[in-house]
Amino acid sequence: MSPTDPRRAGALEALRELAAEGGRDAARTMGRLLGRTASIGEVQVVEGPDPAGVARLVGRPDLELVAVAMELQEPVGGWLLILVSAEEAERVSQTLVPDAAAGSLDTVGESALVEAGNIAGSAFVSALARRLHLGLLHGVPRLTRGRPRACLDLLTPGAAGPALGVRFGCPEASGTLLLLPDPARLDGLARALEKP
Repeated sequence: MSPTDPRRAGALEALRELAAEGGRDAARTMGRLLGRTASIGEVQVVEGPDPAGVARLVGRPDLELVAVAMELQEPVGGWLLILVSAEEAERVSQTLVPDAAAGSLDTVGESALVEAGNIAGSAFVSALARRLHLGLLHGVPRLTRGRPRACLDLLTPGAAGPALGVRFGCPEASGTLLLLPDPARLDGLARALEKP
């Protein structure tokens, strides 16, 4: 499917709607975990290939992030990432695990963040699966820490777009949900979205 193919544009627009729906579900889930109300912003799209544009969706190039990534299975393929600043990740960790070492992400805190990412990511994936009328699975979540480009290179090697990013926030934390569908599977995704 070429970048100018109308079916690609249709698939990306449908993915924008799915990212908004999945983002709402993931934000609500994260809010429940933290005992807070969470909200989301508008979905931003980078059609790609544009690795720098994808990194800009995540935040400033000098921002230290904690990222949790899950590989998505067919028909979407690609990855789903949840990224928050390292400082906010530490606050979330303290809320989830009050006994975690303050001011740092110890193994207990990191484990809690991976599990929170898994729960929020599963809510996002479930929203996609409901819309696609099929089962959709994701892989085991992986966590890393670093600047936006380094996180993306480690967790999603070669990802250059398309990318859909939605900001989420609650009093303890804000971050980005980043959906990176496999560009080679957009045609199959477009067909799946055409089914009633």
